[in-house]
Amino acid sequence: MGAPYEEFTHLETGRLLLRPFTEDDLPLILQISSDPQTTEYLYYWGRIGTTPASDARRFLDYALKNWQKTPIRAREFCLVEKSAGVCIGDGSVEWVEGQPGTAEIGWILLPAFRGRGYATEAGRELMRAAFEIMGADTVIAHCDSRNTPSRRVMERLGMTLRQTEPEARPAKRVGERNGDECTYARSREAWAREESEK
Repeated sequence: MGAPYEEFTHLETGRLLLRPFTEDDLPLILQISSDPQTTEYLYYWGRIGTTPASDARRFLDYALKNWQKTPIRAREFCLVEKSAGVCIGDGSVEWVEGQPGTAEIGWILLPAFRGRGYATEAGRELMRAAFEIMGADTVIAHCDSRNTPSRRVMERLGMTLRQTEPEARPAKRVGERNGDECTYARSREAWAREESEK
């Protein structure tokens, strides 16, 4: 784990509020888990033998339990579009087990809100929190190698491809090949250099 940091529960950008999930957010999560386009490349969603309802319940239980821990190691945020007050997806930042000083960020958006820069906006704020509040030395993000939109977001965040692990992501259909997993990373030094040039 990085340096000691102040616990935080909310983040905010120009267009987004990132807040903890509550039980009232189950319908949003069910929307995510029920959309095959959304779950196609997500690691824990839509696996063989699961259902949208079981995925949604598992995720919400995980999110709620993590917010109750001290210290908090994993934060799952509900992304709220401020002007309309609507929930549009999930954003996360967490310490990586077995990799001291490394935090992982991630995001999921409902289809109607993709292509508007929200993922990059949320990802940049999550990265800022990891470096500036949590004290991380490195921030990473994972995605299926076929998930081109997520890879582009990671690149826009200044992350570079660290490795590709063959068949590390479970297949979603019987007989289908497992997906390859890409890991992107950015260092604290690279982040600080960019911030100083603004």
